[in-house]
This record gives sequence, structure tokens and C-alpha cells, in this order.
Amino acid sequence: MSNRRRLRRERLEYYLIYLILAYRYLIWTASFLLLAFAIALMFIDPVAGYMVLLPTMYLLLLGTSYSVAVYTARLGAWLATLWNHND
Repeated sequence: MSNRRRLRRERLEYYLIYLILAYRYLIWTASFLLLAFAIALMFIDPVAGYMVLLPTMYLLLLGTSYSVAVYTARLGAWLATLWNHND
């Protein structure tokens, strides 16, 4: 792997971390709304309620935990630069 590609991925990772942290309160609010929706959906269809609950829990963790935000940014930067062959 070239040094330039690694630097591109690290810059993208920093940008994604700052983006996630900037919208942390929006993510947190949306996750609480989805949590209320998932709980209401569990009364109607428990399987669908649990399927909505899984991404909701991830969004709650993303809005409150810095380490989850870092790992999400790393994964996003890695996926974004996976098939770049601009050496």
C-alpha cells in the first residue's frame, strides 16, 4: 500500500470522526425516536420490533460513545478507499 493512499484514508477518517461528533446530538435524538418506535412496534410484531431495535442500539452507542464513533469512521474510511487504484 502506498503512503499516499494511507494518508488519504487517514484524512477521510478524521473528517468522518468530526462529522459524526458534529451531528452527535442529532444522532442521539433520532435514536431515541427510533427507540420509541421500536418499543411501540414490539406490541404489534415482536420480530419487526427487534429488527428495528438493533440499529437503534447502534445509533445510541454512536451518539454517546467516542470509541464507537472512531471505529465507525475507521470502517467507513476503509470501505471508501478499498477499491481506489489511483497510484
